[in-house]
Amino acid sequence: MTVLFLFLQSSCGYTSKTTLPRDIQTIYVNTFQNKLSMDRVFAYEPGLEIKITNAIIQRLQRDGNLKVVSQDQADSVLEGDFIGLDQEGTRFTGLERVEEYRLFIVVALRLRDPKTSQLIWEETNFSGDASYFVVGPRAISRGEAVDKAVERLARNVVDRIVEDW
Repeated sequence: MTVLFLFLQSSCGYTSKTTLPRDIQTIYVNTFQNKLSMDRVFAYEPGLEIKITNAIIQRLQRDGNLKVVSQDQADSVLEGDFIGLDQEGTRFTGLERVEEYRLFIVVALRLRDPKTSQLIWEETNFSGDASYFVVGPRAISRGEAVDKAVERLARNVVDRIVEDW
């Protein structure tokens, strides 16, 4: 019985602990910058870079692995650029009218050591997405879909920071 218990305990691959280096316990999140190319400005949602920044800060606070602090107190600094807002049709009517879209928010991320300015990691094409219907009882607005994609992006960013070393 003891052998079975030890086997089951040691074979479990899930852990709730972070894989951050021990010297990183605090983080500062720089306000994301709007770096949409001029040919994509039509897709811009005013204030989206602020929504992204705030959602990441809130998600970090909820996660609890890193304390969000001012820049002068931080062990790490997250910098980001908002570089894309895309959508594609995923479900169509018989007349080729779009019923459902998938929306993507794309950012470039950099995590730096503020003491040395050394890059800890970089992701040049990181995204969060949301699907939304434009017709029928489950229809929502594009703005609501953007909010959902921002939340998913924030979750993905925090997961990348605390788990993917």
